[in-house]
Formats: sequence, structure tokens, C-alpha cells
Amino acid sequence: MIHDSGNRILDRMEASFGRLALPQILRWIAGFQAMSWGLSLFSREYLEFIAFDRGAILSGQVWRLFSWVLSPVFEGQSPIAIFIVLIALMFMFFISDSLENHWGAFRLNVYVVSTILLLAIAGFLPMHPVFLGILNGTFYSVIFLAFAALFPNHIIHLMMIIPIKAKWLGWANILLLLATVLRSDFWVALAVLIGMTPYLLTFVPAFVSGARQSSEAAVRRHKFQKSASSEGEAFHECESCGATDVTHPDRDFRVTADGRELCNVCRDALAYKK
Repeated sequence: MIHDSGNRILDRMEASFGRLALPQILRWIAGFQAMSWGLSLFSREYLEFIAFDRGAILSGQVWRLFSWVLSPVFEGQSPIAIFIVLIALMFMFFISDSLENHWGAFRLNVYVVSTILLLAIAGFLPMHPVFLGILNGTFYSVIFLAFAALFPNHIIHLMMIIPIKAKWLGWANILLLLATVLRSDFWVALAVLIGMTPYLLTFVPAFVSGARQSSEAAVRRHKFQKSASSEGEAFHECESCGATDVTHPDRDFRVTADGRELCNVCRDALAYKK
């Protein structure tokens, strides 16, 4: 019910504001992240200029409400850093195309922008500044978990070598989030929960509905099998050889004068003996 209502609301919003959606929004974010990494090689201050800073935002630097998501996934200029940045860029492009092909540009925009805004709001919670990095980690989790939920059986080659289904990486991602929350204080846990809200609203109702339908289908299947089994019970059974109208449908079963139910084969054998 909630999922259907949400879809109807999004349909109406798309009819009115769909033209405002930015196509390939995740590609743009990934591209700016790569650019930020390149600029950070020349100016370390650049990363500080776009980082989430509560005091700076309250003093008027409102761009930090959004710019923090453009921070690179990895810093440094070693070959390993370059490799990680390139892999992250390619993977984000792939996820962007998959999600946009499935949802369309408008719905993907709603999902991404609402996640960024909610995480920005969560950044004002009274948690220690050292934990503000959880904002970026939660954003990547929300994006990837959407992909894992929509394409659970897609094979991803971990480290470009090990094949593993997206759903298992999704579960690993959830476990890492839980571990982070359990090691942190209440405000960090609340920040993660707030940031996960778009994912929870999008997928949990569908998961619950699917589980309920599977349970109902299992009950119906059990009733059907029980009914079929009952219908397959024998009505006639020969007291001599044990044959039934189910195991030997070609035989004729009759009750003899002495009250015994016999099949025609046993009746003939009995008559022969006499």
C-alpha cells in the first residue's frame, strides 16, 4: 500500500517537474569526484573548500550542503590511488546507467538528491567532526544498495578477478554499516539511519510485500498439495492382496457375501480354488 502510494506521488511529480531532472546525475557526480581528486594533487585546500563544515555552512557557505558529495573516493597520487579512482569512476558510471535505465532520470534524481539533503541534515547532529566522513560512506552505500536490490543476481568481479553476485556485496555493505554503527555513538547511528531513509522507503515496503506474497503462496501450495493428496486416497482396497483402485485402477472391486472387499483377480483366484 505504501509502495503503491509512493509510486503514484512520484508519477504526479514527474508529470509536473520531470523536465527539471538532470540526466545521468550519478555520472556527473562521479566525474566531479574524479576532477576533485585531480585538483587535490595541486591544491590540498580545495578538498577543505568543498568538505562538509557545520560552522562554515552556518556562516554562509551554503554550497557545502552539496559539495561534500563531490569529494574523491580516495586521495593521494600513488599508482594504487589512480587505480582505485578509475575503478570507482567506471563502477559509478555503470551503476548510473543501470539505475537510470530502470527508474528513469527523474526518479533517480529524487533518490540521489533526497539522500544528499538528508545526509546534509544529519551532518548537523551533535556528533564529533571526525565522524562526518560517515556521510560520504552512507551515500555510496545507499546508491549501491539500490543497485543490489534491483539487480541482485548481477555478477560483479571483485578486484576485477573474483566473481560475486551483487546481493552478497549488498549484504556485506549492510554488515559494514552495522559494524560502524555499533562502534559509534547514538548520533552517528541516527545519522546513518537518516541517510538510509530513501533506500528504506523505496525498497523495504516492496520487500515486506514480496515476503508476504511468498508466504501466502506457500500456504496455498501446501493446501493444494494436501487436497491433491486427499483426493489420491484409495476408496477401494482388496483385503486379500492389498491392491487399491489407485494402485490398480483396471481392477474391479466388490464386496463378497461374507463382507470382504476383494478385487476381481482375488475373486477369480478364490473361485478357482473352490
